[in-house]
Amino acid sequence: MVTILRVFIFSFAVLSAQEVIKDNACNSDLIKRAKKEGMRSIRVNEMPRYLIDLWNCRKEENGKKTLKRINDKTVEKDFEHSEKFTGFTATCAYCTTTTVFIFYIYKILSN
Repeated sequence: MVTILRVFIFSFAVLSAQEVIKDNACNSDLIKRAKKEGMRSIRVNEMPRYLIDLWNCRKEENGKKTLKRINDKTVEKDFEHSEKFTGFTATCAYCTTTTVFIFYIYKILSN
C-alpha cells in the first residue's frame, strides 16, 4: 500500500513538473489578470501555475517591469482595502480589544 502511494506521488510530481513552452510567458491569462486586478485576484488552486508563469516571465525581456507592475497594483489594491476595518479579522480584533480592556478594568477595580 505504501509503495503504491509512493509511486503515485512520484508519478504525479513528474507529470506536474513538465514544462510547457510558450512564446511569451508574460502573456499568460493569470499574469494578465494579476496586472489588471492585482495578485490577490489569483485563487489558491491557480497559484502553482501562476508561480511557474512568473518564473518564466522573469526570464523575458520586459519581465522585471511586468513583475514590478503586478507588485505595484497589488499594493494599491491592498491600500484601498486597508482603509476600512471590516470583516472577520476586524471582528476578532474588536472582541480581543474589548476582552483585554474589561480584564484590565476588572484588575484595577478589584484592588
